[in-house]
Amino acid sequence: MAVIPLFERLQSDTFLRGAEYHAEIASTNDRAMELCADAELLVPYLVSADHQTSGRGRGANRWWSSDGAVLFSVIVDAADYGLPESRWPQISLTVGAAVCQTLQVVLGPATSVGLKWPNDVWLNGRKAAGILVEIPAARRGRLVIGVGLNVNNSFEAAPPELLKLATSMRDETGIESDRHEVLVRLLRQFDEDLRCLAAAEPSLTERWRNLCVLRDRTVSLDTGQQQVTGLCLGIADDGALRLQTATGEQRLYGGVVSRIA
Repeated sequence: MAVIPLFERLQSDTFLRGAEYHAEIASTNDRAMELCADAELLVPYLVSADHQTSGRGRGANRWWSSDGAVLFSVIVDAADYGLPESRWPQISLTVGAAVCQTLQVVLGPATSVGLKWPNDVWLNGRKAAGILVEIPAARRGRLVIGVGLNVNNSFEAAPPELLKLATSMRDETGIESDRHEVLVRLLRQFDEDLRCLAAAEPSLTERWRNLCVLRDRTVSLDTGQQQVTGLCLGIADDGALRLQTATGEQRLYGGVVSRIA
C-alpha cells in the first residue's frame, strides 16, 4: 500500500489534518480513543488499517472482514462543525447516508443501497458497512467515528452465519474498486454531510427517510430494558425509529434490531 502518497492526497483533497496507517491493528476505534487524550493532536485525524483483529460494532457485536475492506476511524471536534450535543445521536445515520451516497456514485445510481437503523448500510439487501460512534471521556467534545466498508474483500470465506447477511462491493459487481479513491470520496461526503447535520438541512433528514430499509416492515427492537415490536413507519427527523405498536406509535432512540419480518 502506497501510504505516503495516499496520506499526502488525503491531507490535500479532504478535510483531514493528520493520519496514521496500520497494516494490522486490534481496532481503529480503540486506537482513536487513545489518541483523543492528546490535547495537541490536530483534528480531524484519521486512523486506518488493512486488517483489524478485534473490530467492534455496537454493544457486544464484532466486525468480521477479510483483507480488502476500507477500515478507518476519524477523530473530529464537534465544535469545529458547530454540532450541538443534541445532534450527536444522529451522527451514525448521517455517516451512513454518506456511505450510501458514495456507493451510488462509485457503483452507479441504479445501485440498491439503504440504511438499516441505526448504523448499518445495506447493499442489494445485505450489510456492506457498519458505523460505530463513540464519545471519549478523555476530552469532551471530541468524537470518534468508525467505519468499516466492504470493498474488495469477499465473503466466500466468511463464517456460514454471515454468508446470507453480508456482502461487499466486489461480491456484488465482480469488479475490484480503487480503495484509495473510495476512501477519499467517502471522506469528502462524510465532511459535507456532517456540515448538513450541523445546519439542520432538511435534505439530510429526507435522505434518511428515503434510505430506510425497515419502513413498512414489522420490526422487533431490543432496547436493553424491553423488546418493542411494531410496524416501522420510518426514521424521524431527530433520528428516532418510528414503530407503530399495539399501544400506539413509539419513537426509539437506541437499541438492537433483533427481528425483521
